[in-house]
Parts: sequence; structure tokens; C-alpha cells
Amino acid sequence: MASKLSSTIFIWLILLTVLLLYFYSLILPFYSTPKSSKISFKQPQLCNFFKGKWIQDPNHKPLYDETCPFHRNSWNCLKNQRENMGNINSWKWVPENCSISSHIDPFKFLELMRNKNIGFVGDSLNENFIVSFLCILRVADNGAKKWKKKGAWRGGYFPKFNVTVAYHRAVLLAKYQWQPGIAKSSSDREPNGVYRVDVDTPAEDWVEVTKFYNVLVFNTGHWWGIDKFPKEKPLVFYLKGQPIVPPLGIFEGLKVVLDNIVSHIQREVPRETLKFWRMQSPRHFYGGEWNENGSCLFNKPLEESQVV
Repeated sequence: MASKLSSTIFIWLILLTVLLLYFYSLILPFYSTPKSSKISFKQPQLCNFFKGKWIQDPNHKPLYDETCPFHRNSWNCLKNQRENMGNINSWKWVPENCSISSHIDPFKFLELMRNKNIGFVGDSLNENFIVSFLCILRVADNGAKKWKKKGAWRGGYFPKFNVTVAYHRAVLLAKYQWQPGIAKSSSDREPNGVYRVDVDTPAEDWVEVTKFYNVLVFNTGHWWGIDKFPKEKPLVFYLKGQPIVPPLGIFEGLKVVLDNIVSHIQREVPRETLKFWRMQSPRHFYGGEWNENGSCLFNKPLEESQVV
């Protein structure tokens, strides 16, 4: 009797299962996604600030004027009334596929950087940038003061936001110094000598202050040429206190310096520090180099075809 009852229950379970599957198959189309429809997620478009073009906007003007105290007098084009400044200032960089303002908002930027410090390290490319940058930021804090502590070449402190922005001059990034030699004859105008570059030793101008900054921007490049270091006063590269043999050319030396400096930054600068590497800008002297009475006479940005 028990065997017969078990057999009956087993049959009903099978029938019940089949019945449930049948009803499930009936209601499934109402909840299924049609085969022809596809779910897609639109990826946010990234803004590439490096890809774009210069355009002229007659309403585009600097946020500051010639009275900004961070200007260098000899480089204050507004104060010195350089010709065509209105035309020059009308140019603005517009990245492709980006909806951004043509001006940085100094109030938002300083609020974002509140209680933080920004350091620039390198040659005059960074120096020129920081002068304009300080003048822009001063719009948001008229109480801004000049700041030249910790070995900074120039800088500014913005007390309203407790933000420091400064520049440390280190044109090669690595330590270098003049080593005079012996003059070949009494008629020589200058004694022979070389500039010793210790490729594995960062310049003292910045190596001890990296922990002070929350953001660091590095650059080098324009000093790596024969106009800065001619054959009469060449660069000689040292590693671990000894001359590198065979001797390196100036551009080979640049690569070795960069490898060592980047290694030092990754090893010694706090990981939470935001680090940037700034590229070179093209030279634009006309009528000679910077030390040959050359000047910039252009009133518009270089075309891409003009950049070598």
C-alpha cells in the first residue's frame, strides 16, 4: 500500500512540474527583452585639452592688468605698451569636443586647492607661466602676497584660501656646476672649463622641498642646446661621482638625466603628491636667439606646419 501511495505522489509531482513549466513558458514573452533590442551604455566623452585649435575672439581679454605685483617689469607687455596687445590677447585655445570656459575661474580653483601648495620646478617656461598664473589667481584674493621662502625663485601666497604657488629654478633639474680649468695662454679671455652635471643628483633648488607641495609641475628642455652650453663650455656628465665613459652628447645626457630624475621623483616624492610633466613650447625668436638681440614679433600663434 505504501509503495502504491509513493508511486502516485511521484506521478503528481511530475505532472505539477510540467504544468508549472508550461505556465512559465506562457508568461515569459511578456517579460523577455526582444532579440532586436540591445542595451547600450554611452561612454562619457573625454576632453583632450591637447587637441584643438587657436581661434580669435575680440571679447577675449586677460583677467588682470599691468598693475599686478607679480609681473616682472621688463616682461610686463601691458605696462610697456607692446604693440598689438589687443590682437595678441584675443587668441584663445579651444580643445575639440570640449565645452569649457576660455578662462580659468580663480575663485573655484583656489577653493578647490584650499590649504594646499603648488610647486613649479624647471626653466623659464615654468617661470613665465607662473607669473601669469599668479596674476590670474590674485583676482580672487586681493590680499595675495609675494612668497619666496624655501628657496623659491618667485611665488605667491593667497591668505584667503591658505594656498601657496611657487617656482623653483632648476633649468636642468639635475645638479650642475662650473668647473674651471687652466687657460691655454694669457691671451685667453676666459679659462677653459666644463659644466659638470651629476645625472643622479637632483638640483638643490628643489630636492628638499618636494614634501611641502601637494602638486608639482616639472619641466626642462630649452637649456639643452649649444646656445646655452657651447663647445667652449660643454656639459660633462657624471654618474655616482665619476665621469660617464664614453662621454655623452648633450641630448644623450638629457635622456639619462630624465631617467634618473623621474626615478628619484617616483622613489622620494610622496605618492599622494600630484605630479605633472610639462612639455616644451616651440622657439619663436625672430632676428636672432634670446642672447643675440632676438625678439618675438609675431601677433598670432604658430601654425602647426610652422612648428619644427
